[in-house]
Amino acid sequence: MSDVTEVLLVEDDLDLSQALAEILEHAGYRVTAFARAEAALAEVHEAWPDVILSDLRMPGLSGLQLLEAIKKKAPAIPFIMITGHGDVASAVRAMRAGAHDFLEKPCEPQLLLDVLKRAAEMRRLQTENLYLRESLARRPGPGSRLIGTSSSMKELRRQLEALSALAVDLLLVGETGTGKELFARCLHELSDRRHKPFVAINCGALSEATIDRELFGIEGKETGRLVPAQGGTLFLDELEAMDDGLQARLLRVLDGREVTPLGGSTRQLDFAVIGSVKPDPRKPLAEGQLRADLYHRFNGGLVCLPPLRERGEDVVELLDHFLTEASARHDLARPEISPSLRGRLLYHRWPGNVRELRNVAERLVIGLEVIFPQQNEEPVDTESYESAMTRFEARLLQAALLQTGGRKTEAAALLGIPRKRLYLRLRHCGLE
Repeated sequence: MSDVTEVLLVEDDLDLSQALAEILEHAGYRVTAFARAEAALAEVHEAWPDVILSDLRMPGLSGLQLLEAIKKKAPAIPFIMITGHGDVASAVRAMRAGAHDFLEKPCEPQLLLDVLKRAAEMRRLQTENLYLRESLARRPGPGSRLIGTSSSMKELRRQLEALSALAVDLLLVGETGTGKELFARCLHELSDRRHKPFVAINCGALSEATIDRELFGIEGKETGRLVPAQGGTLFLDELEAMDDGLQARLLRVLDGREVTPLGGSTRQLDFAVIGSVKPDPRKPLAEGQLRADLYHRFNGGLVCLPPLRERGEDVVELLDHFLTEASARHDLARPEISPSLRGRLLYHRWPGNVRELRNVAERLVIGLEVIFPQQNEEPVDTESYESAMTRFEARLLQAALLQTGGRKTEAAALLGIPRKRLYLRLRHCGLE
């Protein structure tokens, strides 16, 4: 938005028009003058940000008719009418039609500038408020950062919306790079605690030597990591990485929501807690890596974040998003995704999940080669028969769609199955 106010001046008297323009330009306004109302009307649109100053009596479209047309086209624009001396009836009609103000000929320059200043300030506030409202409307909500149209991501967004209104502690389960911290932040931003801090702690970095200083702090020297979370949300990543003794100490903190800094007194805190583990929690529970009482402390239940290899076409959608981000960040042209690269993206197993895909986008934008190493299949005993078959079927369906350019009728013919069955299998595999 410009700091200089433009005045659209409509006056058929050339001498008066030039005199008014000179006064306004000397005062710092930018003036666009028209001798006929029809030409001025063509220039105005709803988002035009400034002020109109018009004579009442003109050949063709009159000032009053121009005012009525402007109010239909752009009702918020301040319209100042210039009337003949003593023409009270016309001035009243103009005000009733929505004029911001009126001036009598001949009008004193200072009065003209005072009226224009008030109108320009009113218009400036209007356009600033409109700009802010539109910016807020365009601003994506927290859930929109969970990118993807696969069935698993639709379900994840549904869970996000449902859980954000509940005051419960939660446990997130997902492989490295699946977005556990992002999901936790989205939950925080949708909750009643969104105006308070979000504090993330990597539990794998804690040890007996550092836990007191890191979590609880030292009286008069360090506050620790828990106190800043007061009123907000505490995210505890990789709970299973802590040894049993540290988990026991953390459990006591979570149960009582109390912090006792070294050399200080106990302080009561209030924060929501979201924990996370990388594997299926049944495995670390059975192997003693995760305490059962700490696991059950998260009474809100589990939220499972799907690995990228099970999200089908989300891979391409995410890459498109990351390419746009990286291109803007480096001020470089956005590369296109070739059919060959698209096929490799869909076939790749993505052990690093979304984090790995973001790095691929970064390399593509800055012009570095992207290498997908050959990966051995997972041992049979690490997944069920149904899971393995669904994964194989998803790859088969993706390959057929790639070969036919996404045309489902041709893909069904290539696979030798009815089109209806293809749609059913795509839905089953989360590729709809």
